[in-house]
Amino acid sequence: MNSALDELFSPDRLRQHWQAPTPPEQEPTRAATNQAIHAKYQELLGLIAKEFSDVSRLALQFDELSEKIRQTFPLDSTSKTVDAKDQEAIVIMVEELEELLWALSLAQGSKQ
Repeated sequence: MNSALDELFSPDRLRQHWQAPTPPEQEPTRAATNQAIHAKYQELLGLIAKEFSDVSRLALQFDELSEKIRQTFPLDSTSKTVDAKDQEAIVIMVEELEELLWALSLAQGSKQ
């Protein structure tokens, strides 16, 4: 009888009930991810417009970047993959804009 109780209350047997199964994590859908990217980009455009009065000089660069983001991260996308070359192109465009905005901030600072 002692053996039956030991087997019934063995740590290995009880451990099976201690560990609750974890629900699988749901990955955000591509459409949700793309929508978040577009929202952040619009937020960035708003912040830049507030900060710089002469940002219209960069309208062509912003238009090109906006188009590239629309092509790479379409809001109606059902695909799961994004081309790494397109992502790299966007990063390069953002870095170029960052340098231009830095130059604008220097010019704006010297006018004050």
